[in-house]
Amino acid sequence: QSSPSWSTRCFTSLSLPMTPSFPKNGPGVDIKFDGVDLLLMGHETPPDVLLKHMDELGREFTAEIMPSRTLKGEASEFLWEMGKNPELDNLLSKESLLSWDFDLFKLRELTNGRPLAVLAYALIQLHDLVKILGIDDVKLKRYLCAFEANYNNCLYHNPMHAADVMHATNYLLMGPVANAIPPEELLITLLSGPAHDLGHPGVNNMLLIKQQHPVAVKYSNTSVLENHHAAIAIDLLSQPELDVLSCFPPEKREELKTLMRDLVLYTDMSKHGSLLDNLKERVDSEKPLSTESEDERRFMLQTLLHAADLSNPCKAWTIHIQWTHAILAEFFSQGDLERHLGLEVTPMLDRTLSCGRSQQKAFFQGFVRPLFVMCASSIPLIRDKCQTCLDQLDANVARWTELGF
Repeated sequence: QSSPSWSTRCFTSLSLPMTPSFPKNGPGVDIKFDGVDLLLMGHETPPDVLLKHMDELGREFTAEIMPSRTLKGEASEFLWEMGKNPELDNLLSKESLLSWDFDLFKLRELTNGRPLAVLAYALIQLHDLVKILGIDDVKLKRYLCAFEANYNNCLYHNPMHAADVMHATNYLLMGPVANAIPPEELLITLLSGPAHDLGHPGVNNMLLIKQQHPVAVKYSNTSVLENHHAAIAIDLLSQPELDVLSCFPPEKREELKTLMRDLVLYTDMSKHGSLLDNLKERVDSEKPLSTESEDERRFMLQTLLHAADLSNPCKAWTIHIQWTHAILAEFFSQGDLERHLGLEVTPMLDRTLSCGRSQQKAFFQGFVRPLFVMCASSIPLIRDKCQTCLDQLDANVARWTELGF
């Protein structure tokens, strides 16, 4: 959620209060924070696990690794059939899906730890896109299951995060924006939610660049992981049994693949500043983004996906603190790996420093809040939704302050 370059500046420019040390995550731990059980802290990714993730990064489609990364291609692997589980049906009802505080943790429980494909399918069906676009329903289910299979069991960048981002994307799209854009672009924007972190190894771009990882070299040290995530999502479409775009003519299919790549690339935090500058220009010139122009529409969708990716500080406190602790646990795991490799540990990734949650609060205030303020001003179609997000973010920041962070 924040970049090492920013964290380094944070350490030199901010005087952060001394706060309780970060709790140790791992199997069998029972961690509470502010009276709430932390549900994403029950496993760990020690250096050997992260090194394995890095070793497999870029080799997902080799004969050695591919069998464990794809399902058997049968739609029976899909875990939801309407009418078989009333509790799951109720959770995936329209009213429930449209709630900003959708209970993703309950969905994880009801799907035996596989929430992504089920939620993604339900959200796509919410817009009746299978019928409108003539999508092969079996291929769609297989594609979504393949998405889920191509996530590593990272502490933060995992199928739960992908599902959360897709849900937030749908929340921002639902209504005026979704009604104003072509249905095929709506489909790609929704799919970009679970696509945006496919194959994430649990370490950041900076480490891959420092280690001269083959994937970093391939993408010339630019948006390394984001390029790779998009490539996996698009490469999966090359398998006929997963090709959800087979209903479109070849030229349109290529256009939609390019749109997916363009959306996913904008989840790179290195683009955050330029994105905000672009939005500010719109606000200053009193020319809000429009869905009429293809270029403006694309930038709007890029902005909405980026906002969705950073939206967990805008969730209810009991949900928000789950994600805050998960991202910090992943950061500190990378710090442990850097120490294991004999590298200088990036300050924000060093669990021996009392910086984690106070630093995250600063990130919410300095990065996430301005983004939603700009979205509210430059995209009038979602102004009320952005204000809902801002109100909850401010309440969460206030609670962090009350707790001494």
